Amino acid sequence: MAVSKVKPWERQETETAKAYEAFSTYRDLGAERSLAKVGQILGKTKAMMEKWSSANNWVERAEAWDREQDRILQKQQIEDIKKMRKRHANLAVAMLAKAATALKKIPDDEIKAADVSRMVDVASKLERVSRGDVGEVVEERQAETMADPVQFYMPDNGRDNQEEEE
Repeated sequence: MAVSKVKPWERQETETAKAYEAFSTYRDLGAERSLAKVGQILGKTKAMMEKWSSANNWVERAEAWDREQDRILQKQQIEDIKKMRKRHANLAVAMLAKAATALKKIPDDEIKAADVSRMVDVASKLERVSRGDVGEVVEERQAETMADPVQFYMPDNGRDNQEEEE
């Protein structure tokens, strides 16, 4: 038995053009999909939609379509995040270079330590975060005043693979 190369959301070998048009309408309705709604849109009976749906596995095919759309979206989001991180890291490096150049031009007796410290701190944090180092949050409290700890969830968003791809 040959394995079909037709993806579930594409027209199936045994599917008529009209049935596929109805499936496509069903598939594209997303969270609002229903056989009744497809029948309404196409001017067909719900019974006909039920027949085509059953014969052509619409529910499973639409679920496969939803999973594929989610996969594509997640892949695009990861790529966008990687591009953003690269831009931010480059900006941070440029900021650090500017800070270093500015520091060299300012006479020692005119340097305000707070300004230099802030510039380096901001640029360093931006570079670390852009390169995927989220840093660490540390909080100490006395035991008797200890409230419930606050937890942060920071997804890796492909950060673990970032160095391998660059």
